[in-house]
Amino acid sequence: MEGINADTDLSTLTDAQRLELASRLQDESNSHQPLISAVEPIEVLEKEYASNPAFLGKIRWLKEEAGFIGLRRAKGDGDCFYRAFAFAFIYKIMTMKDRPMHHFTVKHVESTLQLLKQAGFDEDVVTDFYEPLKNLLARMYSTDPESKELNEHALVETMNNPEHSNSIVVYLRLLTSAFLKLNADEYTPFLFSLDNVDDASPPDMASFCANHVEAIGKEADHVQITALSRALKVSLDVAYLSPQHAPPETPIDEEFPPEVDTLHTSTENAEEGSSSASIAVPGKDAQDRRSAAEHPDRCDVVRFEVEGGQITEIGTMLLRPGHYDLLVEAPVPASPEPEIPAILST
Repeated sequence: MEGINADTDLSTLTDAQRLELASRLQDESNSHQPLISAVEPIEVLEKEYASNPAFLGKIRWLKEEAGFIGLRRAKGDGDCFYRAFAFAFIYKIMTMKDRPMHHFTVKHVESTLQLLKQAGFDEDVVTDFYEPLKNLLARMYSTDPESKELNEHALVETMNNPEHSNSIVVYLRLLTSAFLKLNADEYTPFLFSLDNVDDASPPDMASFCANHVEAIGKEADHVQITALSRALKVSLDVAYLSPQHAPPETPIDEEFPPEVDTLHTSTENAEEGSSSASIAVPGKDAQDRRSAAEHPDRCDVVRFEVEGGQITEIGTMLLRPGHYDLLVEAPVPASPEPEIPAILST
């Protein structure tokens, strides 16, 4: 495409040339972005979508109703989900300040090497990709005087080092693939053909993993997110900033407990005059949840929850069409110091 740039008259180009130009311009735009950014105020999204009223309403809902105050961007290179997931996972373990849980997490992550071996991956190759993740986890509660304890600045720095960051991304991709292959009977019914829209039959698991999981630059979808969260025993939420609703849930999603279903259905049943309408659960927290669910501008939020043996929750990702970032919640207010009355003298 020599001689073609952003100033070229698009009407003179073929469809293939326009697609190639768009891809090149996107790559150039992304080249200066960090792999993982510092936290930005959520108001930056309002500026990005100033001319999109539908998105502005959802952004305000995220800020005012859901309590998110910031955004940590992942580079839009097709690996954004895995990179954002890696950062959120490591950051959460680092900030838990829970030594027994850290020990449990390290042992569980080590055990995933065996899972990859069972799925047929070369042990030596996998170990190389695993090392940067292992080293970051080892820098928490380290007794090695030569090792600096991991903090937020060091984690951001490491996740912006292409060699280390990309190794962790590849390891998470391979882990996702291994989990899918070892649980193929459960997941295969939910696969679909992404390569040939005319072919309605789902691909086999090996082809799906090779083309859509292990391949660098291929974005993650519902099936991959579920598999990785289960493999690492962590739960997360995904908020959909999209004009469409979130994809329908599948049987591999965990069901909401009955009391949560009541919160969502009681108002609807009451409005319809149903004699079987449930009584709304009282209390401010329940009312806040009902208000958030009924808000006209709310974002669909899909829960990826692990039952039994969960390590922790790693937060909420923001999914815009084809791209994942991390949402940052407002910090939990510190409990006020109790006032101890002076002892009355007699």
